[in-house]
Amino acid sequence: MLRRFDKRMHLAEMLLALKLHGKQDVFRRRHPFSEDIAGTNAVLFSSHYSKVRKRKAYRNWLEAVPNQPCIFGRIASKNNNIFICLLEEQEVLNMEKGDEDLRNTIQDHRQVWKRYALEGLSSAFVIVLVSESLAIKQPSDDLKEVCRRLMELYMEIDGIADDTILPQREYVFLRRQTQNGNTQLLKFSTLPNIFCAQGDGRWWHDHRTPGGIMITSNALGHFVYSRFGKAQLDHASTIWALENAMRTISNAYRGPSSSRGSSSTHCPATFLIPAAEDEISPLRPTSDLFGLSADHYQGYFHTDHMIPSVYFQEAPNTKKLALYENLSFRYIYDPIADPEGHSQLMTGEEANWYDVKRSLDRLPAFVDPEKTPGLPRAMHDRLKRWLSEESNRRLRT
Repeated sequence: MLRRFDKRMHLAEMLLALKLHGKQDVFRRRHPFSEDIAGTNAVLFSSHYSKVRKRKAYRNWLEAVPNQPCIFGRIASKNNNIFICLLEEQEVLNMEKGDEDLRNTIQDHRQVWKRYALEGLSSAFVIVLVSESLAIKQPSDDLKEVCRRLMELYMEIDGIADDTILPQREYVFLRRQTQNGNTQLLKFSTLPNIFCAQGDGRWWHDHRTPGGIMITSNALGHFVYSRFGKAQLDHASTIWALENAMRTISNAYRGPSSSRGSSSTHCPATFLIPAAEDEISPLRPTSDLFGLSADHYQGYFHTDHMIPSVYFQEAPNTKKLALYENLSFRYIYDPIADPEGHSQLMTGEEANWYDVKRSLDRLPAFVDPEKTPGLPRAMHDRLKRWLSEESNRRLRT
């Protein structure tokens, strides 16, 4: 085990320390990466492919049905509604000002995503840190610190603690037309999650990724509005979201021996439970999910925790894994039981141009959201060129 990383270390220094001194993942020698991960890694780790090709390979992995349990992610990827910030290890090591440049590069991508989101073109943001040497290291406190630093640079917050829900939210905006033809601005909250290559084949397999480390932020209410194009989030839309959220939990990895029953008492890591006798379900009686709780589910990690510490234990005592028994679905459909969650995550809250422009203050003037509604192809291409130029400008020549 390496010494605990100093908080003053840059992420590039952490990557080098893990590369040179980190322990190889013994589990990976016995359990090679799954075929889908290995195939995507072959593209991501190769110097023969461009970033455009690598983003496409990653998007294809997200889209493939067996690879990820999240139905919303599959749909978004298939429709090109996920905005990807792909960071290669050598690129991070080459940034002249270290974490300052890395933070700026991430923030540029973050704001371009939000500009797309304003027009309903993207509801999900993905940051992928591609590092072959990192992907084959064992889970450890040092790997956790790399994940923490990447999350802090993204969220622009110092000191994100283990196993906590951060009070500061990530917001994304949507410009839409109301039923009377007026323009309305809504903001939606989302909580980022960490995924790691080390999860592949382990009990937390559902939070695996090709490449190394991935952070994802998904705005569910924004996604539903954008997908259906409705002026109001009606009952049918929220029940569609609920059923697919329940199916996402139900799709969780069941272990390598799933055909004969799981080989681990902690697979699946998240699972649906039967509805209580007195539970009134919003689901139709004809739904295949009827009879299962639409109120809450359970899991061996908290799905809203930014840094779940259990991922990073080399050999966790699985007998002592905490069971989270009340992971809620209610924010999706119940404004009475969870008014704050429902408004922030699903229906959206009223915003104004000051809110929007403050969140897009890095972007060039030609994409001023108030003066340039929509995002035509020419502007789209110009924005991509600006993003590439800004990123390249920070690299040592």
